[in-house]
Parts: sequence; C-alpha cells; structure tokens
Amino acid sequence: MPITKLQFEMGIDGGIESLMVALYDFLIEHQDTAYAEEELYQQFGVADPGTYIDTSHLDIALQKVVETGAVEARSVANSTYYAFHQESDKANWKPIADSDDEGEGNSEPETPTSE
Repeated sequence: MPITKLQFEMGIDGGIESLMVALYDFLIEHQDTAYAEEELYQQFGVADPGTYIDTSHLDIALQKVVETGAVEARSVANSTYYAFHQESDKANWKPIADSDDEGEGNSEPETPTSE
C-alpha cells in the first residue's frame, strides 16, 4: 500500500500517523495533564489487563509525535509521561507560530542579519 512522502520521510505508515493525530488531539484537549504510557495504552484500547497486546504501533506513534516537538516525554518515578508541548500543524507536523507574536501579517521567515 502506498504511503505519502511525509510518511516515508518520518518512517511511518497511515496507521501510525492516525495514532499520532489521535494522541496529539487527546493531549491538546488535556493540556494541563501528563499521562503515563500505560494510561495512554488504556486510553487508546491497546491494553487489556492480563492479555498480551502488541503496543509497537503506539510506541512508534509516541516516539514520532515527541520527535515533532508537539508532545513532550519525561521520566517520572518508574514511568514515562507524555504531555502536550506545542501546537503543531498535523498536515506536516511543523510548529504553528504563536498568535501572540507582534508583527501579525508578517509570514516571512526571519533571516539572520549580517553584521
């Protein structure tokens, strides 16, 4: 099955990208909370107590969404917790500029000044 150029560059397929979007949407809705990896497994239906579950797709989705900068991971006690970090465009996983920036309407990227 073909994948998009972005998926190819990120090393993911459509299923993993869908999980990335779902994780991001969930964490952006709960910006004041960080979730343990196990809690996210339960939230996204890949963990059943006492049952072996293949969590590899969720593990990859978590790793990739952290790599984009949209989500932050941190070790706390004996668990890894995940929390919303910055707003990103889910079409290309690039950060969305803060709307509080001065100079609204100036969408040109900053260029270093030569001294």
